[in-house]
Amino acid sequence: MSSTIKAEAPIFKNRITTLGRINKFKNENLEAKLYTEIRPIKDIEVWSLPGGSGAWQKYTFESVLDQEFLATEIGKSFGPTWTTHWFKITFNIPEEWEGKEVHFQWYSGSEATLWDPTGRILQGLTPGFREEYVISKKYIIGPPITYYVEMACNTLFGAGVGGDGSIAPPDENRYFTLERVNIAIFDQSLYKLHTDMEMLWQMADIFSDTHIGYQAMFAANEMVNKIIFGKNDDAGKVADEFFAEGNGAKVHTLYSIGHCHIDSAWLWPYNETIRKCARSWAAQISLLNEYNEIYFACSQAAQFDWMKIYYPDFYKELKKAVGENRFVPVGGAWVEMDGNMPSGEAFIRQFFYGQRFFQQEFGILCKEFWLPDTFGYSAQIPQIIKHVGIHRLMTQKLSWNQVNKMPNHSFHWEGIDGSSVLVHFPPADTYNGDSNIRQLLFTQNNSQDKGRANAGMYLYGHGDGGGGPTRTIIERLLRVKDVDGIPKIVMSSPEQFWERLELEERKLYKWVGELFLEFHNGTYTSQAKIKWYNRKCEFLFREVELLLAIAYTTGKVSKDTVQADIAIVDKYWKDFMLNQFHDVLPGSCIELVVIDAWKLYEELFTNVMSLRRNYHSHILGSGTVLIGFNPLPWQVQSVLFNKPDIGTGFPSGPNVQDVILDAESFDDSIEGRYLIPSSFKAAVVKLDPSGYSSLTPLPPASPVSYTDGEFRNGVLRLKLENTELPNEELFFTKKNGQEDLVFNDFENTGTKGGMLYIYDDVPLFWDAWDIADYHMETKHLPNYQNIGKIEIFAEGPIVGGYKWKADFGNGSSLTRYTIIRADSPMIEYFLVVDWKEKHKLLKVEFPINVLSREATYEIQYGHIKRPTHASTSWDWAKYEVCGHKWVDISQAEKGFTLITESKYGFCVRGNIVKLSLLKAPKNPDANCDIHKHYIHYAILPHEGAFQEAEVIRRAYEFNYFGANNFPLLSGLSEFPTNWVTVEHPAVIVGAFKLAHDISDTAVVRLYESHGGSVLTTVRLGFKVIKVQPCNGLETPEGDEIPVSDNSFQVSFTPFKLQSFLIGFEVAN
Repeated sequence: MSSTIKAEAPIFKNRITTLGRINKFKNENLEAKLYTEIRPIKDIEVWSLPGGSGAWQKYTFESVLDQEFLATEIGKSFGPTWTTHWFKITFNIPEEWEGKEVHFQWYSGSEATLWDPTGRILQGLTPGFREEYVISKKYIIGPPITYYVEMACNTLFGAGVGGDGSIAPPDENRYFTLERVNIAIFDQSLYKLHTDMEMLWQMADIFSDTHIGYQAMFAANEMVNKIIFGKNDDAGKVADEFFAEGNGAKVHTLYSIGHCHIDSAWLWPYNETIRKCARSWAAQISLLNEYNEIYFACSQAAQFDWMKIYYPDFYKELKKAVGENRFVPVGGAWVEMDGNMPSGEAFIRQFFYGQRFFQQEFGILCKEFWLPDTFGYSAQIPQIIKHVGIHRLMTQKLSWNQVNKMPNHSFHWEGIDGSSVLVHFPPADTYNGDSNIRQLLFTQNNSQDKGRANAGMYLYGHGDGGGGPTRTIIERLLRVKDVDGIPKIVMSSPEQFWERLELEERKLYKWVGELFLEFHNGTYTSQAKIKWYNRKCEFLFREVELLLAIAYTTGKVSKDTVQADIAIVDKYWKDFMLNQFHDVLPGSCIELVVIDAWKLYEELFTNVMSLRRNYHSHILGSGTVLIGFNPLPWQVQSVLFNKPDIGTGFPSGPNVQDVILDAESFDDSIEGRYLIPSSFKAAVVKLDPSGYSSLTPLPPASPVSYTDGEFRNGVLRLKLENTELPNEELFFTKKNGQEDLVFNDFENTGTKGGMLYIYDDVPLFWDAWDIADYHMETKHLPNYQNIGKIEIFAEGPIVGGYKWKADFGNGSSLTRYTIIRADSPMIEYFLVVDWKEKHKLLKVEFPINVLSREATYEIQYGHIKRPTHASTSWDWAKYEVCGHKWVDISQAEKGFTLITESKYGFCVRGNIVKLSLLKAPKNPDANCDIHKHYIHYAILPHEGAFQEAEVIRRAYEFNYFGANNFPLLSGLSEFPTNWVTVEHPAVIVGAFKLAHDISDTAVVRLYESHGGSVLTTVRLGFKVIKVQPCNGLETPEGDEIPVSDNSFQVSFTPFKLQSFLIGFEVAN
């Protein structure tokens, strides 16, 4: 018969001294004595791998073994930052340690990976929480043991200057000292007592002057007394009996999931993340083998792919754990991307490639979108993820909101099209739980769903820089799985949690619209060049995939050729999506990451543009006809600019104008090569939809003229004031012939139309991430010096414009070109800025002659409205927001649109429309944006609603044609055109590509852009066999759609996104 060990009350009831006694005893008599015997290892050799960041990728484990290792010792330092050093460690375990639990100990202050001699990764070694490896739970005498340690000269959070883990640029000359290499006997029984006492002490401390608090304190105090008298077993029973006293039936339940958030790049480069994954995940495989009841969730298909490429043997272990449903892939995306700036198609491709990888490798499709740490969530995400078969979202970042607390942790989220998904924010307000009592209680008490949902997700494990759960974190949870006063702990898979939450989802509230993060709004602007590349690549992919489809469908290339080229496009999509990670595209990463991202973009541009040239040649053949390509599904008639690299250009003639913006060539810089050139020929041309057109320069219907300081083009009148700075007045002509004033500072803010303004930009902490609200109090004109005179560079008839230049600030300079094209309703500004500022923010601003309480911003596959006022705290918090190609402010009969080709940060307050151009943070990249920038934006005053003014089409045209050097082609006189067109102007073709898995089939993706319901006809320029709806993964869904004369009809509700499989007959 087992005896019961009851906790006795201490003789005195002084809570402070009793708690102090317990804590002191726990630390000094238990924790400090967990290792009963420690022996330093003497046989240590080292080989320092040549090269810095990423050099480790050149060496396999087998090639490392072939190197010459030299003797080294404790106390030696290794570096500099980002280098790699391999250690060979050989030791004997004393025979008298037989039967003991034996650990290997390592401490170098840096991250490291432990390998066995066969090349098997054993686990990561991380300062602070994983500094040991279990050699054996019960040692059996054997031969000498050899381990290899791969030391990386960086910490869990990079190598920030100062070495204190703060967010700072890396110290590139940091060294790490080898301080500890030991074998040691670990006392597992003492470790149990320590964990027991720690959890009891935490309960006693937190529950304070309550019955539970005193009971926990008495139990811990009784443990101390029994241990003092050598009754360790009895002490353990005191704890066991306390923890066995179960909870009530209505207690809140925490579904606890092991988690290890690893930023794909942040304070360390991509190549270091690869090793972080291996270190962290190998440790989790060991823990899964040790603890049968735990699960580990892991997102980002790109990181799994890295393991497959760089650690194929470990990847086999990983696949086995996934197959056992213990190591659980989640999220479905290629990476945990930014939630605001990627286009709709880029979002779709994140899931297309991510889910495709998980399905091909593991036979699974993820059911939840896993995005715990991004900087806001577009209102189109619900529809996008449902389009790829996902109906749940887990995140927690909105717990960082500075002003308003989200009213729920579990809720239905409805997007702009009416699609709804189930959302859960783990109430711990972290994805890096450490299982302490205070955090577990906070998770329960912080829940905003009391009475509606009695379960929450609890993610435990070290994260951001990797690491994941440790034995201590797991043991803490296991102690309090079912303890009175503590939420019930269920060691769970993600699916088990979602199934539980779905039982209560009918009681949950609904949130409609975006999930706006009231924080990190500077990420819409930091690292402008990355954002520039992002927009350009999104348009380039769209164009090239259309070309591949045209070439194959028309029989101009073979199936083998096009499949090989699709594989190239796939490769660059994956590189591109990697750069959409939520610390890369937002610009909140170190300079080393930025340089890596630029390299990926430049390689992408070089090779995908080469594909574009090749496919134009495949399709057009060899001929002399002057041809232009229009990837848009509507006719475009516009003034286009061209400066040929070689060969074809606009012929000289009365309808062609030579324009010189500047004697200095923009084309010599990376960005400049893909923007309008410094000198060019301009002509009005008409391009047929979705395909090729022969080009004949046309006379402008409303030519540009310049007289007495005024530019006119029949639509617009731009008047320049004769002042030191180029003050502009703008008028547009309405259909009735009357002129309307565009710029009007009727609120008397002192803002001039199109003028540049500087703000102080000194966030409290998150330098690259934030634009603090108080920046709005610091607006001023740049302190211009060396102001140049206004120079007219063109007076028409096809192009007109002027330029001016000035120096300002800390050695910065700018040149602004104002451009007006014939027949165009837009004024364009092309700005070249050599930016050298520190903690400054550059904006362009327009006071508009419009009164509106809302502004409309383009987002993925649609648009949303946001307030232009600050009536509530929710309104005020949106002082800097994200938009895509355009923002519009309108009243009943007119409006104004601002269009960009690479900017994402906007502010509309009152009638002032502001665009953030450049930011100058110093952390974590001290050189962020300190280089020359090429910035192009346009303004479009209009009559009626923006839908009537076809603003969406003009924004696409500006991004495809207006802000680029338009390529002129030559070829034969017969060519494909009208490849895919849509009858209704509200319906936009988002993508047209060849299907990946179904032969002789294309995919067309369409969306309704105006916010209304329409029935439209889709016309195709090739022989169509069948049309069937599909999802974003290209999986057929629903019945076939009738086809007539290579056309089909489809209906749309507001902002509806639809994809279709188009079976076709390849032309001979």
